[in-house]
Amino acid sequence: MTEFTYVYTPLQEGHIRLLRLEWSSSSSSTRDHPAPNGSIRASLTHHDLSGPPPPYTALSYTWGDKKLEPPQTLNIVSPDSSVKTFPIHQENLYSFLRQARPDHLPADNGATTRRAPNVGYLWVDAISINQCEDAGKEEKVAQLKLMSRIYASACRLIIWLGPDKMNTVNPDAPFPENLWPTHPTGHAMTVYQRVAVAWASNQLPEVSRSSLAQIVDQVDRACIEAITRLPYWKRSWIYQEASTPNVPREFWLGGHTVWFEAAEVANRVFHSHMLELGLNSLPNPSPLNVDIAYIQELTLLRQKGEGGLSLLDLMVRTNSLNASEAVDKVYAMMNIARDIYGLKPGQDDDAFTAVRVDYELPKEDVYMNVACLIMETTKELDLLLFCSAGQYKGLKSWVPNFYRFVYSVPYRTRELYDAGGGETSGKRPRFSLNRDEKTLAVWGIKVDTVVGIYPSMRRPLQWGDYTSKTDFWQPIFGPWMRSLAWFVFPQPEGSVAEEAYIGGGTVSEAIDSALAWGMAPGYGTLKRDIDVTHWPLLEQVQASANGEEPEEVSVKRRGFQDFLVQTSAMAVFRTSQGYLGVGDEKIVLGDVVVVIPGLAVPLVLRTIPSYEPGGSPDGPRWRLVGPCYAKGIMDGEWLEKREGQEFVLI
Repeated sequence: MTEFTYVYTPLQEGHIRLLRLEWSSSSSSTRDHPAPNGSIRASLTHHDLSGPPPPYTALSYTWGDKKLEPPQTLNIVSPDSSVKTFPIHQENLYSFLRQARPDHLPADNGATTRRAPNVGYLWVDAISINQCEDAGKEEKVAQLKLMSRIYASACRLIIWLGPDKMNTVNPDAPFPENLWPTHPTGHAMTVYQRVAVAWASNQLPEVSRSSLAQIVDQVDRACIEAITRLPYWKRSWIYQEASTPNVPREFWLGGHTVWFEAAEVANRVFHSHMLELGLNSLPNPSPLNVDIAYIQELTLLRQKGEGGLSLLDLMVRTNSLNASEAVDKVYAMMNIARDIYGLKPGQDDDAFTAVRVDYELPKEDVYMNVACLIMETTKELDLLLFCSAGQYKGLKSWVPNFYRFVYSVPYRTRELYDAGGGETSGKRPRFSLNRDEKTLAVWGIKVDTVVGIYPSMRRPLQWGDYTSKTDFWQPIFGPWMRSLAWFVFPQPEGSVAEEAYIGGGTVSEAIDSALAWGMAPGYGTLKRDIDVTHWPLLEQVQASANGEEPEEVSVKRRGFQDFLVQTSAMAVFRTSQGYLGVGDEKIVLGDVVVVIPGLAVPLVLRTIPSYEPGGSPDGPRWRLVGPCYAKGIMDGEWLEKREGQEFVLI
């Protein structure tokens, strides 16, 4: 086993390490990179970030899951010309270092042909930061605090998507692999460049239903879609890195390179021509990369520094990304938010200092600090729409699990509803935070008590391949709907008739509205109470009452995909007055539905007796179960029906 000899020397405050590749000498007296044995030669030097440092390139990449066994060797040359060895464990990083070239040619010019532009000084986190578990912990925290400055101070940013990949047609492979041609994925870089040049020279066809096919063919689209599936786009930190404003950015994919701006222009071209096709005619595979579009949006917002995107919205739009540490889902977004709001490091009135990079702080406290920051800066309670009784148990009930939100539809549709009155009504949330007791007191109106519950069809994070596996969902969905019918229409044996609903209309209309969260079919459509999907629940009960075998409700029915995505992980409930709704899967009998003035969507709360943990002899304490929907209480109907009261959430 190779013994690696390089030992980090401590960094001074505000300093960084920069790597500089060097040509390796081979036995044939020529110079290569890497050396014939695969090792790489470089120097690693300290520089004051405010010095300023020499012009350097910052690398944005993902470590990846693939490890090199044994690790490759980085030969680090000291100022005295002695060489120490350093292990490179990440296969993806090693692929980049092999692809890059030192910034100066050797005297004999004996190197192989350069496959990509040369690089000078490099900042690479896996090498520039001491990653040792114990000795490097303090340095890692200090460097993460500098991360935004490190990327902003670079003269160049390389976005390394990974090594090139040859795709081979396999008709039996799952989509879209069965469409991938015998072209390298890097062909997409050529397409981006070609389309951007055509756009700049006004050589693109007029937008029409056939224009996209004139710009990119199936080969082009397949290679571009292959890029959208690369691991790079799934990492939380890449958004902070790749959206750095005022720094030239390049995409590298193997030996293929293209300016970020060229790829972004081409991406906008694809989007504009796809709009003509409509939702039912979108191409497969697709040339659109939503990550490029979002990174550019963040870049412009950070550049302006005038707001335009809340921290909560930022957390929502990046929630599906991955992070090795749960708190990194927060830390990776903080500098983006600071830039968007035009905040500079060290500002006395910078409320964002309440959320500092601190890996010693429990994630429960980090998430609570973020929740407090959001509420204190926005004076809104919208983040409560992401809370769930089924989330991580160590959190306070009013603090969302920022690592992975359980439900998204309540927040996504909040502008359609006005249960607690909104800006148009002049209603604003009344709340107070007690950081010492870790409680949130809110003012609300109790609507009703839950007296009946029908369990959700699936668990919140039980997805499967929900877009195509109808044979998987049918044996689950069919019986679930049949039993739901008897929950909604619990009449005794005999004739079963439609009933009037307390919130207006019929009971059938109320349950149809609840299962659709009040929205029209089409997940991309935000239209409420228009053509809501009807589910034949009453018809099933009537058939059974008549001694007939009810026809099983099919997953091929219009609206099933919307139900599956939006409310199939929610429980159906009935209140004592007859309201029918959907809410968190952990709802229990006795929970109460509450309208919060200023909050668009109602909440379900659970009282905590004084003798239970979290209870208080000074008055009732409550646990937030989650948001809910029920026809008849979504438009401010209860704001004037009953006096409000304070609910102290724990």
